[in-house]
Amino acid sequence: MTRSDDRLTLIEHLDELRRRLFICVLALIAGMIIAGVFNDRVFALLLRPLPPELTEITTLSPTEPFMVSFAVWLYSGIIMASPLLIYEFWAFVGPAFTPGERRHILPVAGICAALFLGGVVFGYVFVLPRGLSVLLGWNSEFFNVQTRAREYLTFVAWFLVAFGAVFEMPVVLIGMVRLGVIERQTLKKKRKFAVLIMAAVAAIATPSQDVFSMLAMFVPLLFLYEVAIVVARFFEPQRRAARHSLETSSGGP
Repeated sequence: MTRSDDRLTLIEHLDELRRRLFICVLALIAGMIIAGVFNDRVFALLLRPLPPELTEITTLSPTEPFMVSFAVWLYSGIIMASPLLIYEFWAFVGPAFTPGERRHILPVAGICAALFLGGVVFGYVFVLPRGLSVLLGWNSEFFNVQTRAREYLTFVAWFLVAFGAVFEMPVVLIGMVRLGVIERQTLKKKRKFAVLIMAAVAAIATPSQDVFSMLAMFVPLLFLYEVAIVVARFFEPQRRAARHSLETSSGGP
């Protein structure tokens, strides 16, 4: 009987996964359609960080304009659908939490979506233009600098998505504390190592290695790390167990 129940639970779990994946696919398709409808504006936004003389990007094959456009719509769809995609993820893993914790799924999903979109906007406004200026101007007197559509647009799309993903760091750290994978005191004690890791991430993820671009990513990461340490205090297993015990005793006869 137990095996039958377990099998039913697994089937229901897989059905739930399939349903939420279907919703995610629909949201992604809707985002791609919106990007296609506003194709001119999307391309204008992606080309804006380039110097004016390089905004006429080059294609080298008959299929490249369509394939590049499709990729741009796909990445744009991911960004536009990200709030719903993030919510569906948290709603799917929600049954693993206690009933009290499930009440916070919507706020947590909202915070994750805001962090992701905030990272995308921050990278686009403050980091990408400066980074491209440095890269394209490097020894420009010796090169005939041109921009090929596929390389440039793929680079920009991956950069923005990566910037948004990096800004999810506080949620990841708080989740690790909540699950007992790491302790909040460890995050405080190992701050020096964390700073080195964040500096390495900033050096790799930014489009150029100039000081401005790296600091533009490193400083927000450091700030978010400190925020995660403060907020993780309320998610420590010991504190949660003590609070649960207190609530149980106070609710008793």
